[in-house]
Amino acid sequence: MRKWMIMMIAVCLLLCGAAAAQAAGVTLRTFTPFADVDFAAQGYMDMITLWEEETGNIVEDYSGVMDEFWMAALKSMLDSGEADVVVLPVGFGLTVNELVSAPELAAAAPDTGAKKFAAMKESDGSMLLAPVRLYWEALYVNTDVLARYGLTVPETFEQLLAVCITLRENGVLPIANALCEWSEIVLDCAALSGAPADAYGQQASLEGAKDVLMTLAQVGAFGSDPWNMTDMDAERAFLSGEAAMRIDADILAQMIAPERAEHVAVANLPPKDGQARGAVVGTPAFGVAITRSCWQNPARKEAALSFVTRLLAERSVVTPTAGALGASIAKLTADAQDMTGLLYDQNPDTFDAWAESVIAALMGL
Repeated sequence: MRKWMIMMIAVCLLLCGAAAAQAAGVTLRTFTPFADVDFAAQGYMDMITLWEEETGNIVEDYSGVMDEFWMAALKSMLDSGEADVVVLPVGFGLTVNELVSAPELAAAAPDTGAKKFAAMKESDGSMLLAPVRLYWEALYVNTDVLARYGLTVPETFEQLLAVCITLRENGVLPIANALCEWSEIVLDCAALSGAPADAYGQQASLEGAKDVLMTLAQVGAFGSDPWNMTDMDAERAFLSGEAAMRIDADILAQMIAPERAEHVAVANLPPKDGQARGAVVGTPAFGVAITRSCWQNPARKEAALSFVTRLLAERSVVTPTAGALGASIAKLTADAQDMTGLLYDQNPDTFDAWAESVIAALMGL
């Protein structure tokens, strides 16, 4: 009897010890830029709290401004094998000896949702980071303005032209972008609309952009006198809900009043040839990777994969905006198969001449 009791006590102690170990979970050490004034700081912290509660794991987070102190701490913990998950920009200087590459991550754990973007290649050709946040350019739409006239967000170029014509006939400015103050963003988006993604940045994309913008201008998409409107006035017209659409970058989303967020959506400028574009105009901002030392530790690896899966699905890291606008931004970025880059970055010596040739063509209409 005594022997049986001793065995039961031992089993209970083992079970309690296992339960305590499970409750303690695994400690992950994470490095991200989602801190300080970054719009995702609070959402990222909330995500960590929920993930810890759900998994029993603990996050020792080192998020901060990517200054020399932050980088020194990251380097030290990488060298000692203590860092587990990092969020970094492309070109940070790390290698596959320190980080598990995006293709390796995607192949080993497809459920994470990690993508492989050619635009995120390092200088040595490796693809270390899976995209987390993107700097994008797209077409903003005041959906309530369109709805007044029975219109919806245009999905094809023909629909875009029809929407512009209907709006002009009803005295509404269709696309609020000033042509007198040339916007690189407008040219970028028109270039992808007017030429296949693999031609982006080449002469063909410039000719395509010119064709797209001239076609839009011919139906009055930019108003009756876009040459005497400042872009500040055009932006104000869109933000106030007077104009229907505007071509702009991700930063505009943070300027939209909360009460209007339910009535704004973003989408790619529809392609003129009707063929879908997998790439989104813009460049990657940050990508995520699991460290090599973490990958080689089964418990830490499992926890890191769970954390990265949650991070890649977390909308608050992608956009600071709630409502319909936030949902459309999340969809735009989630659907992206790659990023195009920017025309100026690809052609710094010829971009100004390109832009002037497009302006000359539009002024000649």
